[in-house]
Amino acid sequence: MAKTALVAAGLVLLVAGGAIAGYGATRKVTGGMTPEASSTMTAAIGQLDGDIRAAQAAVKGAAESLASLGPVQGAIATDKATVSEMVDHGELAITAKPGEVIELGQTLKGGAPTALLLIKPSTVMRSAHAGKIGSYFEIDGDGAIVTEVTTVKPKDRAGELDGYVMVSRRLDLAPSFAKLSAAHVSGSFESDGTVRQIGPTSTGGTATTMPLPSVPNAKITVYAAPVTGGPSTPLEAGGGGAAGLGLLLIVIGLVGGKSRQALAHPGQVGAQAGTTTPGMTPARVSTGPSFEQTAVSMGGVGGAVGTPAPIDSTQGFTTSNLGAGGMIGRWEVIRRIGSSGMADVYLARARGEGGFEKQVAVKVMHPHLARNERAVEHFLDEAKLAARISHPNVVQIQDLGKIGNDYVIVMEYVDGVDLEKLLAAARAAQRPLPLDVGLGILCRICDGLDAAHRATSADGAPMNLVHRDVKSANVLVSRQGGVKVVDFGIAKAASQNHLTVAGETKGTPSMMAPEQRVGEQVDVRADVYSVGAVAFEILTNHGVNLDLATLAHLGVENWPHLPMPSSLRAGVPPELDALLMSCMSFDRERRPADCAVLESSFEAIMKKHGLTASDKDIARWVSTEAAALISSSMGAPAPSAAH
Repeated sequence: MAKTALVAAGLVLLVAGGAIAGYGATRKVTGGMTPEASSTMTAAIGQLDGDIRAAQAAVKGAAESLASLGPVQGAIATDKATVSEMVDHGELAITAKPGEVIELGQTLKGGAPTALLLIKPSTVMRSAHAGKIGSYFEIDGDGAIVTEVTTVKPKDRAGELDGYVMVSRRLDLAPSFAKLSAAHVSGSFESDGTVRQIGPTSTGGTATTMPLPSVPNAKITVYAAPVTGGPSTPLEAGGGGAAGLGLLLIVIGLVGGKSRQALAHPGQVGAQAGTTTPGMTPARVSTGPSFEQTAVSMGGVGGAVGTPAPIDSTQGFTTSNLGAGGMIGRWEVIRRIGSSGMADVYLARARGEGGFEKQVAVKVMHPHLARNERAVEHFLDEAKLAARISHPNVVQIQDLGKIGNDYVIVMEYVDGVDLEKLLAAARAAQRPLPLDVGLGILCRICDGLDAAHRATSADGAPMNLVHRDVKSANVLVSRQGGVKVVDFGIAKAASQNHLTVAGETKGTPSMMAPEQRVGEQVDVRADVYSVGAVAFEILTNHGVNLDLATLAHLGVENWPHLPMPSSLRAGVPPELDALLMSCMSFDRERRPADCAVLESSFEAIMKKHGLTASDKDIARWVSTEAAALISSSMGAPAPSAAH
């Protein structure tokens, strides 16, 4: 309503000012601001506001993305020395971009001072906003410091402390100030008591003060400098000033309403940096991990192979002292490669006769959860359900058991990177995934999920298994081009004898089918929906955010409120538009019946357009993007695309 009022007031001032100035012009007197200068001024103020909005969106997206990462949530519950060790070992790879500052810290409940755990770059001073959740804007010479401080939920010690992550970037405002000076505008830009002069110091005239929509605590004060040949009488000057002010109010109102206009036209994509289309999110921040960091999903795995040797339940171990050389049963620890709210994951090896050695990933449930019967049931379900799936596109389970008081899952170690990080690297470099490789990966994801959906129990009865958390982070892609679905930690089967608590929704909301999001019964078409969302990310190089808030705001009609993939990327076959939109239909009856049908559809499109993707093709792409991830974490330039 306030934006509408600004536009209405601006129109009144513009019309009235024009009439007064026209009357004054009959008196043949000159002086004041020309229409060209007024137009330039409003455009410059609009650009200033737009640049600030883009920067605010960027730091907010970066902070929220970091706060959602498992390693960051795990680090919050530790101390500065442990965080430093995690950084040294590559478990916590956070890299600040040029001009950016990242802080990670914790606050003990009860009013204790905040504790700084990490700051990047290490040479900068700690921010005054550390631990103070919110958005901040500060004038800094010819620029501004834009800051976002976001809460991080610790995986442990949640009742004892809170965590925060802060992302701060410097925004160069010199081009906007230069345009205002070129428009013969003098005045000032003020925020929280800090003032930046615009143009020459004014020697008189009437000041016009107006707010800046992007920064509630900021204001611009403008003086119109005299221009030869312009209006000079009080009537013309007053009329011209009123018309100019009216035009400014209209521009400010319209600029403030850009996001609302975007919602009214969901088929359009924001053209400015930092703008987003409904249902789409800014690219996630890439933290530059090595292959070992992403070799296994922190949530779970799947697949069975042969008859594994039983775990030696007589050999205990101490989880707090599991370092290199430590033993978990018969497996020797190489290093810890990840952690989640449920368990720690270690890279380990089994040794045999004649120098035989095999690397595995060992998932050890957190000791404090082992006393929680419900948590133990879910942990064991993850392995037991996944162990019924034997397929090359599903990570394989090798053992499950209890060592002393600790529950352990031993799984296949994948020498690769999760798809989310690969896509983030490609997105940051504006290097789209080749269509043939993208469709090849999607076919393999469908193949693995179809095997899970068709899995049977020991007596041959269908398990009716649904993954429920299909997303790019739960797809591993190996150096050799293998594609494997992981994380069956929240999968559901009809045979399970315990149920999800009423009102409890598990999964990733932004990738979740609407019926799953509201807690209804799901079937394999919920996984089809999520594969469609992953496909949108892969084929368009854009993220998606189809959560319940978006649904509530935009409604069911035209869901999923995303632009057609072919409008976002040249060369995308138009058949994919209809296929992806049908996958993400609100009504599950309109989706492909299962992942086998979806895979066949992808294969038919590939055949029609002469697209193929072997494991070697996928491996070449992985090599390029993995190298880019490692290079970015070291500050080196990313390599060029392999395709």
